[in-house]
Amino acid sequence: MGNQYYLYAGQGKKQYFSLPDGWRVSHFVEPGAETAVPSVQQMTAEALSKPKGAAPLQELVSRAQRIAIIVDDLTRPTPAAEILEVLLSQLSESGFSREKITIVMAIGTHDAMTQQALETKLGKEVVSTYRVVQHNAWQSDLVSVRIPGEEKVVKINPEVAKADLRLGLSSILPHPMAGYGGGPKIVMPGVCNYEYIRDHHSKHVIHPKAAWAVTQGNPFHEYCMKTAKAIGLDLSINCVYDQKGEVNRIIAGSLETAFAEAVKVCLEKLGHRFEEKVDVTITSTYPHTHGHQFFKGFSAPDIVTQKTGAVLIFAPVVAPIVSEFLNSFNVVKEKSNDNSAAYVKDMLSQGKPFLPDKPMDFNMAMSNVFLRPQIRAILVSPLISKEEARTMRLEYASSMEEGLGRLRKDYPEARTAIFPAGGLVIPMTAWER
Repeated sequence: MGNQYYLYAGQGKKQYFSLPDGWRVSHFVEPGAETAVPSVQQMTAEALSKPKGAAPLQELVSRAQRIAIIVDDLTRPTPAAEILEVLLSQLSESGFSREKITIVMAIGTHDAMTQQALETKLGKEVVSTYRVVQHNAWQSDLVSVRIPGEEKVVKINPEVAKADLRLGLSSILPHPMAGYGGGPKIVMPGVCNYEYIRDHHSKHVIHPKAAWAVTQGNPFHEYCMKTAKAIGLDLSINCVYDQKGEVNRIIAGSLETAFAEAVKVCLEKLGHRFEEKVDVTITSTYPHTHGHQFFKGFSAPDIVTQKTGAVLIFAPVVAPIVSEFLNSFNVVKEKSNDNSAAYVKDMLSQGKPFLPDKPMDFNMAMSNVFLRPQIRAILVSPLISKEEARTMRLEYASSMEEGLGRLRKDYPEARTAIFPAGGLVIPMTAWER
């Protein structure tokens, strides 16, 4: 065995391993030299003082009667508590009372958050002193908004609809279908109705441009942006991360301008050049550590690994995969007469969900499984069992050493890429993706 390498098992936590003799490391996408970065609070204050393409916060507030602050859930790493510390203080200094502010958790079709999860995300004091509502994509009092040039009508959270000033907090991270998460996605799907989300996701997920870190010509992203513009987001506050998963920049401004700037910075921070594909990619799914969100960690490795190669994926999930998600694999298997990939592709080509009675994040995560390239994948995870891995169509290893030992037999002289945080790598390739 050769030199020591590592994968991220959480923020600041590393899982070390050694490579088999004879393996050559073509890419170790390690964070660069550390530079001093201001605190999240300082970056927030700076971003709010100079919003891009939008009026200053004090001017926006002066015209408002009711404010909705739209925040993502714990499946995203956005440090909402620290950002809100500054944002809510500035709103208070501008004379805006707490009673006129509602914090809306933009959970799309995700499960509702527990009290503990809300306190972790927002801070105990905020949860106890401000009105916090969780969006429900199925609730009966959603408010209709017409999309210009479209026959379809989107229905949105009533608290967002009633507000005359809407602020969004999100993280700009590479995303398997939308290109990048955050920005417009805090609104669509964040606070939209299930049917609209279902139809949008099912229609656009298999488009060739609906891909990791691609926005140009990507209808999945473009319709999220179009919907978000129709709903209206007056100020978008976006976090950009380094390859350690730490916030490196916060960019505030208008929806489109702030998003475009954040994507540019994200590419600068996370982009890595590849001239050719490798035999084996070793990766962590970090920062995607919440249940089936770990499947996002396959996107970057699949781009750079030969079809005849393999991915060894370490998933440091913080909670077990829910049984409803695992059982859905058997549902698809039965519906498809044991030809799941063809069935899923056919349903999505018709713009239909293959699990119509399940949350869309189930459909999207499972589409990552069934439609990903047929590249061998071995999973190592502290909270996922061998049986669960097999259900999810993955090989299983109880440790990195076991996984590497198995791959060494089939790839004695592998060219290797190592992604300490696979969710924080944007492959810049010499070939057409």
